Amino acid sequence: MEQEDNVSESEFLRKGNRVSTDDDSVRIQIGAYNHNDAKSRARRKQQNRIVSTKYTLLTFLPQNLFEQFRRVANFWFLIMAIVAVVIDSPVSPLTSILPLVFVIAVTAAKQAYEDFLRYRADNMVNKSLVTVIRDGVEIEIKCEDIIHGELIKIMRDCDVPCDMVLLKTSDDGKCFVTTANLDGETNLKTLVVPRGLPPEIDITKLHTLGHIECEHNHVDLYSFNGRIELPESINRVSVIPTETDVGHHIPLMAENLMLRGSRVKNTEWAIACAIYIGQNTKLALNSKITKNKMSSSEKFINKYLAFFIILLLSMVTVSFFLKTYFDMYYEHHNVYIGQTADSYAISTYLQNYFSFLILFNFLIPISLYVTIEMHKFVSAFYLEWDPHLYDEETNQPCIVNTSDLNEELGQINILFSDKTGTLTKNIMIFKQCSINGKMYLQQGRGLQEIGRNYSLKIGECSKHVYTFFEALALCHTVQVAGIYEEDADRADEEIALLNVNADIPNIFSKSLEELNDLEVEEEIDFITERKTISRRGSVEPTSQEIRPLSEQPQPRPILGLHKRPMSLTNDAPFRNIETNGSGMSGGDILLRKLHQLEYKRTVSSNAVIQDKVDGEIHVMTHRRTKSSVPFGVLTQTSSVQQRPQFQRLSSQRTSTREYYAAPAYTSAQVLERQETMMEKKQLETFIDVLDYQASSPDEKALVEACARLGIIYLNDNNDIYTLRLRMKRKNEEEIPRSVLNDENNDIIQFKRLQVLEFTSDRKRMSVIVMDKNGQIWLYTKGAESHVLPLCSSKNSNLLVQTQSHINEFAKQGLRTLAIARRKLTKTEFINFNNDLIEANSSLTNRVELVEMCQRKIETNLELLGSTAVEDALQDNVKDTLESLRFAGIKVWVLTGDKVETALNIALSCGHISETAGKYFITDCQNELQVNGHLELLEKELLMNSSSEFALLIDGGSLAIALENCAEKFRDLAYKCRAVLCCRLSPLQKSKVVRLVKSVADKPVTAAIGDGANDVSMLQEAHVSLGIIGKEGRQAARCADYAFANFSMLKRIVLLHGHYFSQRLSLLVLYFFYKNLVLMGCMLYFQTDSMFSSQSIYDSLFLTLYNVTYTTLPILFISITEKVHSEEKLMKDPTLYKTISRNKLFGWPYFNGWMFLGFYHSIIIYYFTRSVWNENNALYANGKTMDFMCFGVFIIHNVVVLTNLKLVIEAIYKTYIFIGTIWLSIFGFIITTYIYNLFNAGYDTLYMVYTYLLSAPSFWIISLIVVVAGLLPDYTLKSMKAINIKFGRFYPGVDRRKTKIAPILSQTTYL
Repeated sequence: MEQEDNVSESEFLRKGNRVSTDDDSVRIQIGAYNHNDAKSRARRKQQNRIVSTKYTLLTFLPQNLFEQFRRVANFWFLIMAIVAVVIDSPVSPLTSILPLVFVIAVTAAKQAYEDFLRYRADNMVNKSLVTVIRDGVEIEIKCEDIIHGELIKIMRDCDVPCDMVLLKTSDDGKCFVTTANLDGETNLKTLVVPRGLPPEIDITKLHTLGHIECEHNHVDLYSFNGRIELPESINRVSVIPTETDVGHHIPLMAENLMLRGSRVKNTEWAIACAIYIGQNTKLALNSKITKNKMSSSEKFINKYLAFFIILLLSMVTVSFFLKTYFDMYYEHHNVYIGQTADSYAISTYLQNYFSFLILFNFLIPISLYVTIEMHKFVSAFYLEWDPHLYDEETNQPCIVNTSDLNEELGQINILFSDKTGTLTKNIMIFKQCSINGKMYLQQGRGLQEIGRNYSLKIGECSKHVYTFFEALALCHTVQVAGIYEEDADRADEEIALLNVNADIPNIFSKSLEELNDLEVEEEIDFITERKTISRRGSVEPTSQEIRPLSEQPQPRPILGLHKRPMSLTNDAPFRNIETNGSGMSGGDILLRKLHQLEYKRTVSSNAVIQDKVDGEIHVMTHRRTKSSVPFGVLTQTSSVQQRPQFQRLSSQRTSTREYYAAPAYTSAQVLERQETMMEKKQLETFIDVLDYQASSPDEKALVEACARLGIIYLNDNNDIYTLRLRMKRKNEEEIPRSVLNDENNDIIQFKRLQVLEFTSDRKRMSVIVMDKNGQIWLYTKGAESHVLPLCSSKNSNLLVQTQSHINEFAKQGLRTLAIARRKLTKTEFINFNNDLIEANSSLTNRVELVEMCQRKIETNLELLGSTAVEDALQDNVKDTLESLRFAGIKVWVLTGDKVETALNIALSCGHISETAGKYFITDCQNELQVNGHLELLEKELLMNSSSEFALLIDGGSLAIALENCAEKFRDLAYKCRAVLCCRLSPLQKSKVVRLVKSVADKPVTAAIGDGANDVSMLQEAHVSLGIIGKEGRQAARCADYAFANFSMLKRIVLLHGHYFSQRLSLLVLYFFYKNLVLMGCMLYFQTDSMFSSQSIYDSLFLTLYNVTYTTLPILFISITEKVHSEEKLMKDPTLYKTISRNKLFGWPYFNGWMFLGFYHSIIIYYFTRSVWNENNALYANGKTMDFMCFGVFIIHNVVVLTNLKLVIEAIYKTYIFIGTIWLSIFGFIITTYIYNLFNAGYDTLYMVYTYLLSAPSFWIISLIVVVAGLLPDYTLKSMKAINIKFGRFYPGVDRRKTKIAPILSQTTYL
């Protein structure tokens, strides 16, 4: 790039890198590289390096510690550890330091390992080699050394190293890529070279194309604005040869941008110019986006922590003042200390206060957060392991993208659901259409007009019908994954596959009475003979002579069909069947022709098949694999007039009455029927081989419908739409021969001039094409609400009739689209094209300018008709929605469909019950009308408070409500049992979710969807659920949880959600309970020691209590606990109400646990103290026990009682769980025994525990303490057994009878 004289030095440096930037755009020279600028090369080194790591060797320690100590609990224990070191701590500072170090070290090690894996993955990418073109020479460099403007050559099956503008490909300007790493979609996407770029420029001259000016990069994967500024010596190529003054700017759009993370497929090579590199690519920018969602249970945990902190500070403050009081007024107890109250200083007060703070600090469970993280992490695998959440058809298990919200699945109050692809399968099937004011049903390969009892082929219908389906075959963005090439050896297969629209009536689909009144002309493509079926069903040859097959004119080689990228299935070949060609009747000729019909297959070029016929070895390639001759025909040798004896199988005829009532068909009639069925299957196979790829299943369904009816869309190579007509025309002038490119094969081609893409705001798309005669046509397809207003009002009756038909389709639950066209002059198109290029070349306000151009051309349209496609409901969707309703979950369906269509689906799937009152808010034009509806709805709700109501509102009315009376609408809609919002945009969906989240009682919201248009709704909800469906995987990637079918939601919410919530509540409440028992004994001891801040426990016990002695059992049972059986939860959805709204985290449950905690601590301490006061000579040798023995006695009973309390509390007991209980208890005994063998000096447990274990009185007293402590639990269970209710102290009130399971049940994945 040449430097201007007035360029500043800093700008000169930037331009030395071939990149200049301003506030609005980036300007890049194509093919920029300067071998002589060493400084510039040094600055450019590793510009394309990606860094996904969080840390470096220097920043790991400070950054990781900073992140961990931002957590309140970790920061609290850090302060306590510092205080314990600074002051004269009553316990060893290690009791505060070691647990903290353990928690911090485990978390840091996990994060360091994960970051190291990211570092290795980054290096694999950064050091990989890529091919670039510099000065016309191909060289290989490291991926990290790519610079802006670099010309990069990407080979087939290679990954794209940065964001690049496509300039040249091996496939005539097209490049096929997959974007699974970006949006999860696995289907092929087609990128194209910018329209207007001269195709004749050699690869070595691409660096002379000028500059690329584009916007700064952003996170939107589907949006890109830019332009190529060609030099004066190169002009833009015009789409119309006669166009002049085409200019030097070429617009760039998203279809021209190759994104990093995508992979080139089915294209040998592609050359592109790098524009966004390194951390500025769209992939990197999207990777920086993180979702911060907080579970509602964390709010309760924080409340519990706040309560315990207040309790801790209260205990510390009271103990401090009481210590001060005893020191001041009971001085005779302090003589041995040698300190009086008069000598107290501020440091002494601080020492005393912080001593109590350290002493009672263990009231806060330090290992709670670590245990919760482990619990959630392991629990998430249950969703992935659940075989009921695995879809065999797609080989897709449940996907868990985050485990932080597991328990939130049990707290859902409102579910927001998309309709298409979520409640329905998103598998579209063309059913009906309205053409020129007439309704038609698709019947096989024909159309049946409503009111008639027979169907016709397109060629037998009026010209309006052909025009309508020709528009459908052109107005789309469908890609064909198959390719077409000349293959003379495949002529037979093309005849069989493409001649599928031979006019053979399916006479077996009609009754005998209907056949008597029907006379159909029949054309059989297997031979050149035309026959007529008479009223009686016999076949009579016409005067035309029937020639043997050997004398028939052989078809010329036609286009072979190959599957891209894989070949057709290979089956075993078979040999031709020999027949006698002399003296045959017409029926025998038919049979012989079927015998000799061959179907070829595509095999590898290396495959060679040998077959021995008549002693000769034949080498076969691309030969047929199996015969398509119908079953039962090969053995038939009688003439047409003879009645064949067909053996009827029992599976075909189960009734004698049906058998004798069956009409006697001739051999030819049976043959015709089987040929028809065979051809139908062949057509489906042909469509499968074409492998249409579409971003919308609606488009694919319409293009496939056109193919079944005889207008086959073949490809759009070089912007040329190629259609093949396979139909008999009622009038040869219906389709002028001038538009046909091939007299024999009926090939029609149209040049594609422009595509006006579909957007959620436009809700329509258009294509502009030019036929062979040079006539330019605009075809438009979209929602009738956005197409019909653009149509000409000259034929108002047609508009009214079509709208009536659309409403009828919608009532049947069918999805509708309106089709229209407009004839354009070349001048109109040239003016529009120039305006559109200018608008697309703008880097600011491009969307508004383009939309303005599109509105100008999409006017005064000629309405052709409308389509109606069916989207079947997903399996068990009604049962799922009804179960959610019984569980107390309200369902809001947010869809873009018409109100009538959505209502029909809602009634069919059970979203809205038949008995529910339905209130419609539609077609509102202003705030006054919306308020009027809301006031009437409010009165209805007050007058019928006990009835269920369903609210239905359209997008226009909702937009007014959200803008002017959002709170009123929210409150009234929240009272309705079901809400159906129609004709919504993606932004409106997210606004509705955000509005409902602001309800006073703060409901937990969940959103479920399957498409990219649902992402904003999913991200706004508390819990997002993605359906891995037909519209790609972007919703599944953005969701917290993803699965294959909507019916799986029932199990995920009602079963897994129930288990997750109940298990977490047990884990949290138990942690606070066991720490309260531990510190309660410490508090009681202070009352006996005049608040001396002396610890009753050895430092070892305080260090290991939360880490070892009581952690394993609660972790295991919090993963496997089942309050109710799976069958009960699935059959009784009302059980979900017992856990929703975090009832198990409620204060009544918490208070119950705390009451038992205080009770158990009182039993343990005061029972032991009373024994000590009566007689402390408990050793076996009669010696008295000292203070250290008293502390060991206390902690022993604390560990045993808290672990056994969990045994009583648990419902789903297994040997493994019981084993963890004994492991914890014996672990305490063993570690304490080993510890007491070492003499560490003063104040140690040397031999204390050994003497205790040998004393029988120790075991007897411990047993009495445990029994007395657990007595309330047994009492409550006994009262429940005799049906006496006594409060709700524990999570999961309705407990079934406890039984120890010898092994884990068959559902161990839960």
